[in-house]
Amino acid sequence: MRKLTVEEKKHYDELGYVVVSDFFSAEELSVINQELNQCDTSAQKTGEHEGFTYQLAMLTDKTKAFAHDERILNLIEDIVKPGIAIFSSKLLTKLPNSPSVCHWHQDDAYYTEVVDSDTRMSIWVPLQDTDERNGCLWVVPGSHKQGLMPYKTKDNGTCRKALDEEQVDLSKAIPVPMRAGSILLFHALLWHSSKGNETDKVRRAFIVSYQEATVPIGRGKQHIVLRPAN
Repeated sequence: MRKLTVEEKKHYDELGYVVVSDFFSAEELSVINQELNQCDTSAQKTGEHEGFTYQLAMLTDKTKAFAHDERILNLIEDIVKPGIAIFSSKLLTKLPNSPSVCHWHQDDAYYTEVVDSDTRMSIWVPLQDTDERNGCLWVVPGSHKQGLMPYKTKDNGTCRKALDEEQVDLSKAIPVPMRAGSILLFHALLWHSSKGNETDKVRRAFIVSYQEATVPIGRGKQHIVLRPAN
């Protein structure tokens, strides 16, 4: 089980994100995709929550094992400390030919309503190859260093606590295409978004947000300490 290299940790610290390629095997992805195909994902809603299935780590034994995977915990242990706990988890599905966008936002615009954290971050694992056509993530490198920014509530798309584009500079935004099974680690203050899915195939992303174990709560019953603080 590997940890972040010095270069990867530096990339995360300076730019707010890092991609570790080919983290999960094709066989593992097949298993989790089959599991999701069989799950009741009726929790997906229209409007602001279109395509979201919440409490993913609590859905089945296999989705729980995915979020609790010791390989992930080893990878993030130099970022999330002391100790590691789950704040929340979700599946984000972009259906074929869906124009729905996830607006530019920061996760902590939502998360700090519950509790503050010094090290909170998320993993974003595409279960299919992602690129600009099917809704890969876009980020503004280094934006996490600017703290929590003002937002406006949008009335369309998802992630509606959207950054106020009159007050932020999105000119340095870049797409982050990824192979299925790679893992993106990103800071809870990083500016990020995704566009629609122009293809005729589904695009899924398994997302888990972690925080230090010394923070006493998370998103309701989803909060669980996986590694206690020493």
